[in-house]
Amino acid sequence: MSTASAAPATTPEGPRPAKVRVRVACGVYEGLLVFGVAAVASLLYGLVVRPPGDVSWGWTYQVFVLAVTAGYFAWFWSRGETLAMSTWHLRLRMASSHATVTPTRALLRFAISLLAFMPGLLTLHLAGLDTARGAWALVMGANILGYALLARLHPSRQFPHDLLTGTEVVFVPGRRLKRRGEG
Repeated sequence: MSTASAAPATTPEGPRPAKVRVRVACGVYEGLLVFGVAAVASLLYGLVVRPPGDVSWGWTYQVFVLAVTAGYFAWFWSRGETLAMSTWHLRLRMASSHATVTPTRALLRFAISLLAFMPGLLTLHLAGLDTARGAWALVMGANILGYALLARLHPSRQFPHDLLTGTEVVFVPGRRLKRRGEG
């Protein structure tokens, strides 16, 4: 592949929109990081909040983990990037002004992005497969693939939650990492 055919990292207006496949890959990595955040939140909930001997974690636990996850994303998105986005050289910004996203806008983006999982969850529920792990992996994988394809249909290649919140994810090339033995 020749470097002349590669798209420039920035346009005259600034960074270029990130490719859908890069954002999906970043999302997979983000899922691993959020799993860790949820695990720590679960440990804290189990040690501090849950009554001893209570075998049911209940809806308060679910709300707690959802709130911690929302806080994670709101905190990092309002600073321009999450840990996974930093790894993939992606930044979140307002589409019109290119300004950093406010915490309120970040929370709105988080809430709307959760709607992306609704078709898969509804399918699992209507099919009576709420507890079938294999079905979960298959249906939710198809759900995520379908959501990524929605972005491919739009000219700006942004996900629906970005279009609805006026945000965009752009690629910002980072510094080149030094190889072993270099200065």
